[in-house]
Amino acid sequence: MTTRVFRFRVLVAVCGLLFATGRAGADEKPVRPNVLVFLIDDLGGRDIAVDGSTFHETPHIDALARSGVRFTDFYSAHPVCSPTRAALMTGKVPQRLGITDWIHAGTKVALPAAEETLGEAFQSHGYQTAYFGKWHLGESDADFPKHHGFEWTRCVNRGGQPASYYAPFRRPGKGDEPNSLDVPDLADAPQDAYLTDVLTGRAIEFLRERDAARPFLLCFGHYAVHTPIQPPKGLPAKYQEKRAKVFGAGETPTVPAPFDAVSRGRQDNPDYAAMVENLDMNIGRMIAALDELKLRENTIVVFTSDNGGLCTLARGKPGPTCNLPLRSGKGWTYEGGIRIATSISWPAGLQPAVANVPAYTADLYPTLLELCGLPLRPEQHRDGTSLAGVLRGGEPGPLRERDLAWYYPHEHGSGHKPSAAIRRGRWKLVHFLGSGRSELFDLENDPGETTDLSAVDPNGAARLEERLKSWIAETTR
Repeated sequence: MTTRVFRFRVLVAVCGLLFATGRAGADEKPVRPNVLVFLIDDLGGRDIAVDGSTFHETPHIDALARSGVRFTDFYSAHPVCSPTRAALMTGKVPQRLGITDWIHAGTKVALPAAEETLGEAFQSHGYQTAYFGKWHLGESDADFPKHHGFEWTRCVNRGGQPASYYAPFRRPGKGDEPNSLDVPDLADAPQDAYLTDVLTGRAIEFLRERDAARPFLLCFGHYAVHTPIQPPKGLPAKYQEKRAKVFGAGETPTVPAPFDAVSRGRQDNPDYAAMVENLDMNIGRMIAALDELKLRENTIVVFTSDNGGLCTLARGKPGPTCNLPLRSGKGWTYEGGIRIATSISWPAGLQPAVANVPAYTADLYPTLLELCGLPLRPEQHRDGTSLAGVLRGGEPGPLRERDLAWYYPHEHGSGHKPSAAIRRGRWKLVHFLGSGRSELFDLENDPGETTDLSAVDPNGAARLEERLKSWIAETTR
């Protein structure tokens, strides 16, 4: 090999390293990427246009998804919120943490202090860390994000939803309830200001006021589009007209669900659609702020949800969105309850692509560490696997056939009865814990889980059920 060829190869290798961790001068350390995680509340797997919605309008979220790697088979770690949020923060399946349901007020259930969270991992490597919005991992002061590695926190309440989306973000006479956002950092919000707008303004303030000498990790837990379904004033009229034009005056169709529950049969709720559009507009505001501050190129932006959309309810009236062709919704271990919209965008480090490898929330912890050039912590994120290779165009290998599983041993207002589920490759088993009944589905040919194949392939169903039960026994505290 000639000296010139050798030097050229060394130069290429060095440039590749700098590209992977951000640009730097010859005498500078590589600039680590910033990280912005959007964790949306109750956003369904078919709620945005790029993933199939024809009623909701989401141009900014669609553009973000197309600018990076968009997943088609990404799952929340659980069918309801608190357990998934725990998995994001720890890289562990929720039952290892003792969190198997949304955290009810007064129960004292909380994210264990001993866990080394995503915030603490990044903070230990010099990142400025921030958390905005919904937390729902403990209601005492000691359980708040500032005690889990986030030095800059804003707009965090003690419950699982906002008492109101309109300032002063509380119900009259209920200022001390867990869902109230009557907190000092929102005290100056104008009367009737809209929560999603105000939260975004506060997050943009962080981007402007942060320590520019340090990279940042910003976790933005939107309260939208969780109930109460309270849209920005004036915007629903647009979707009322759209609904009448597309569907006429007919009633919304419904789809029967197990245990006498009912699912919404199409997306046509003007109030919910307006909330989705407002969320989209505010995602656009954040991306525009990154552009203005010249941060976008070297910022990893994750967009994901904590569970599927609220589609199915037990009270004879469906939820506000529809997840079809996925079955059921929030609260269920069917696909509609756990398959979610997720994308990861990083202009300086990732090429736009579509990934169909099955993945889930717990994978984000190690993935972000590896993308940022930080050491992995396998004892902490023991249930998550880094997706960095897939994001960079590599073959998924064993990721495609690994087990992904869910454990929800509680009833839920969606009509759900205690269940667990496991996916391995194309096959998925849903197991109801009370009756012991199992259903087997071929997701490759039947993503809507319409045909139970457990009687056709009893041996295959039995194998998956055995794997599922072993996993539950291994991971349950």
